Amino acid sequence: MPPPSQARDAADQATTALVFDHLGDESLGLAQKATLAYVPMTGDSDVRVGVFATEPGVRIVQSYTTDRSAVRRAVSQIMPAGTSADQQKAERRDEVMDRRRELQMARLSQSTAAATATTAANGGQMGLTEAELRMLEMERTQIDGFDLLDREHKGYDTTLALMGVIRSLAETPGRKSIVFFSEGLPVSPVLSARFDDLIDAANRANVTVYAVDANGLKTRGNFADARKQLQEFTDDRMMQNISGSSGSNQPLSRGFERVEDTVRLDSRTGLARLAEDTGGFLVEQSNNLAPAFKRIDEDNQFHYMLSYTPRNTVFDGKFRQIVVKSRRSGAQVFARKGYRATRAPGSIDSPGYELPALAMLDRAPLPNAFPMQAAGFSFPDPQHPGLTPLVVRLSTDSLRFIVDSEKSTYSAQVAVVVRIKDGQGKDIHKLSQQYVLSGDVKDMDAARKGTILFYREPLLAPGVYTVESIAFDALGGKGSARISTLTVPSAESQTLGLSSLVFVDHVEQTDTKPTDHAEHAAPFFVGQTLVYPNVGNPVMKTTTKELPFFFTIYRGETGPLTGTAQLLRNGGVVAEAPLEIGSSADLRIQQLDRLPVSGLSAGTYELRITVASGPQRVSESAYFTLQD
Repeated sequence: MPPPSQARDAADQATTALVFDHLGDESLGLAQKATLAYVPMTGDSDVRVGVFATEPGVRIVQSYTTDRSAVRRAVSQIMPAGTSADQQKAERRDEVMDRRRELQMARLSQSTAAATATTAANGGQMGLTEAELRMLEMERTQIDGFDLLDREHKGYDTTLALMGVIRSLAETPGRKSIVFFSEGLPVSPVLSARFDDLIDAANRANVTVYAVDANGLKTRGNFADARKQLQEFTDDRMMQNISGSSGSNQPLSRGFERVEDTVRLDSRTGLARLAEDTGGFLVEQSNNLAPAFKRIDEDNQFHYMLSYTPRNTVFDGKFRQIVVKSRRSGAQVFARKGYRATRAPGSIDSPGYELPALAMLDRAPLPNAFPMQAAGFSFPDPQHPGLTPLVVRLSTDSLRFIVDSEKSTYSAQVAVVVRIKDGQGKDIHKLSQQYVLSGDVKDMDAARKGTILFYREPLLAPGVYTVESIAFDALGGKGSARISTLTVPSAESQTLGLSSLVFVDHVEQTDTKPTDHAEHAAPFFVGQTLVYPNVGNPVMKTTTKELPFFFTIYRGETGPLTGTAQLLRNGGVVAEAPLEIGSSADLRIQQLDRLPVSGLSAGTYELRITVASGPQRVSESAYFTLQD
């Protein structure tokens, strides 16, 4: 890091985070040696440098500073991640595979002998060989399964840690970069969406990542594992051709899938994409990092900020590629690969799956490509007066399913996003979830008959809110949105209160008591009965004789309560009856009742509930549609 020729303004000062990720003894030693060789012993730098370790999560070893000696001390303090268990597991797997190969050859010899002279001893020996082969195959399957889980957990921890470092840089002015030392960043199907979000977050925060493949610092890289897997696949294939059996209880294609998985989880795959998609580069197959640090310094000191106005003005949330070229012969350009076409850039905490959905929600007219229902309810518990359950419901048969004929699998993806705005139109809450449906193609018909139920319980201050809900089919590129108004009342301890009136779709008996784990009384639990609200589906006369409904009464002090239920149509009262309110002395009384509908004609009705305690009266209404 060259000494500054003159003091820089804070806005021009560069900031670099050195991140050491789960490195073993050998990799960490080489990474520390290379880094310390390039960081001067003393003095100040015009680059702020922070040092971080992942173990899991993120640990700040040295906050951002220009003190070079402090940076050197922090780098020296990084400790290696525990690798003994991984090494033991790898060694045991090698032993299993060596013994398996010996037994396969022995089985082949025994089969040849059996073809010429069958004896009881030979048959017994073949049985023992087959039994041991089955046990070894079982152990190999277990080791491979645990290895995959370990790598995915490591990848999950690493992406969380990197997201934390990106957050620390997000509000920092000037050039921002991360030098990331890692032995590998898995990009499995489970982690691919999270990895995309990580890259999006880095680009929105203007952070460039320079990845250092720590396996490349060693004499043996991860491709040795891929070669080993490929050799095992070849051996199994050869044994199957010779003997007609591979000694495995799994299809032979599973072996080839594991070879693909090993390559996909190789260190270069994720590291290269993380670096290249954020405008940086990957350092690999070298333990001389001086040229790499020199290039990073040059990037920090000499870079260009380009801007342009795209001709495509449609904000659809899709990723749009950018290609930057130089007319200078032989020049190599490092630049970000593109941007998300959104009206507002969003925070770095916004997952990538939200952006297309939010872009569609900002367009006019609102999309309505498939049926969906959304509703918000108010349950003004005195302890949590702003408790506001939100429900979005849609059927999976509305989604586009894609079939992978080679692997005989299906997949579908949908993102549900709910955005809440206050009375001034300001965004005050955003809730979301991505649903990834996948499985064997033989189960796709059952998957198409499912229901997605999105449920959240935000706490809102008293006021009037606009609730915008959207479900976005990522593979189909279509969505449906709903907008509603929600009022959160002010709650006073001595005032009678009433929750929203909720029609019930169905109930479910559970073994869980919500008060055992919930921070507040779960609004849709009545004892151990879970109530599922109807959020807009019509009521069919042919199947429904009585319509269940549910509400909660809140009272500040004990006393007699009376209640009335009125059924209205077109503003006129059709029927009226008193309600039998529970005699509980609790300040929270849950009412689960039924409304007879068999004698009613088809149409839209209003159910109005009124509860009184002395001079205090509160009412709530809800509408339903009755169809023949």
